Amino acid sequence: MAASYDIQTYLLDRANVHDTVIRLTLNLDLKSYEGLIKDVYAPQCVIDYTSMFGGQPIETTGAEWAKSLEPMMSAFDGTQHVVQGLLIELPQPAKGAARPDKCKVTANVNGHLCRKAARGGHMMHNGGRYVLDLVRLPELEQKGENPWRISRHRAVLSWEDGSPDVMNSVSDIGH
Repeated sequence: MAASYDIQTYLLDRANVHDTVIRLTLNLDLKSYEGLIKDVYAPQCVIDYTSMFGGQPIETTGAEWAKSLEPMMSAFDGTQHVVQGLLIELPQPAKGAARPDKCKVTANVNGHLCRKAARGGHMMHNGGRYVLDLVRLPELEQKGENPWRISRHRAVLSWEDGSPDVMNSVSDIGH
């Protein structure tokens, strides 16, 4: 039998989805790859940065993706990703409604990246959206943990300003 989907469950799901998205940018900036593996990405995921770097979306595991970020992110002297305006697409609870096991999130994101050795200036600022698919992992919920994890992460670039050389360390994503 499907789990009850009442207002309390809906609100808890919204809060947990929100926390997972916030943990994404916080763990990136803290260079916490273990945090990305443990608290952010699903076991299987698709990463799509084609809007920024061309290439193709990457089908990978959450652990492989997080570990691949380590050399890229360590090239920066500092980063700050700001995610806000999260639109969490969960159905409203109704009598007889089944609890969802997936949802979509669209959020505004700004990135501020610093690499002091970059030619032409040490800063790159960009902005756009994250379009995310999340899945609910019941095995985490049974342990009393936030069960929502990102299974598809798409970055959509809207604008950028600064030195393109700052981004050289991450420009191979999708290639």
